Amino acid sequence: MPALMKHVRFSSINALYSPVPSTPYVFTTSTSTSSSRSSHSEDSKPSRRRRHVSKLTTHSRSKSLDIPAPITRIHYLLAFSPYQLPPIPYHLSTHPSVTKSFISADVLSEPATDPPVSSLIITCPHLQWEFTVTPSSRKASCVSVIDVLYALYRGLRIAVHPVEYKALPSPEAVANVNEAYYSRCNSILEAQGRQEEQSKGIKRVDFLIGRTRFLGLSKKSRRRDDRLGVPQATAYYLFTRSPTTRPSETQIHEAIHYIAVVEFWTLGSNSPNFLASAH
Repeated sequence: MPALMKHVRFSSINALYSPVPSTPYVFTTSTSTSSSRSSHSEDSKPSRRRRHVSKLTTHSRSKSLDIPAPITRIHYLLAFSPYQLPPIPYHLSTHPSVTKSFISADVLSEPATDPPVSSLIITCPHLQWEFTVTPSSRKASCVSVIDVLYALYRGLRIAVHPVEYKALPSPEAVANVNEAYYSRCNSILEAQGRQEEQSKGIKRVDFLIGRTRFLGLSKKSRRRDDRLGVPQATAYYLFTRSPTTRPSETQIHEAIHYIAVVEFWTLGSNSPNFLASAH
């Protein structure tokens, strides 16, 4: 595999806007007098001032209220980039708990997006299903990094319905799914566990036909509710690829170095920990 992995970092984006006054600007005009008597009489009487409300100011204010929605950024551990190794060396066919051996629990519990969201939807170009992600804990108010991995794992572990299996587009696709199923089951070393897994049949993860390496998420356009006209849950594309059989020592070194740098940024900085902007 060619070493294309460049150390590319995505900077965060700040959307700035000027404060909007609560009321339109008011311009006042008054007629001045030169005589001292007129000046004295004006002191004793209320001044006659004409109030002019600027239509231009009111129009500008109404326009400035059309503030765009804040940009949602995906956590750097989940962000897809075609130019570098993904920070999480995770395979979707394995339990997400394996990630805790190289990523701290505190980092995995961080919000999956900035600003945080209470739910998000993930789709994959190779699959026909959507995966809805919600907080795994009732006490949590937003989706975390580990919530995303668990939702993908659980969603891909669901058994495929016979109708879905028959809907595969070609005999070649059927053969590829079957091969992925047997390959996944045969990867279990224990004979009893292997037989139990085979008895559960083909699962959604087999429809990835071996492309189980998690590459990250990329932002989709916002979906809207036709009746209410408001955005629904934030949606992302899931990117995967076939796992490499044996990465080179250079690739392993780059991956370990990148994870170490990310950990340092997370634990040693007070700035937001979302270094990759969503597409």
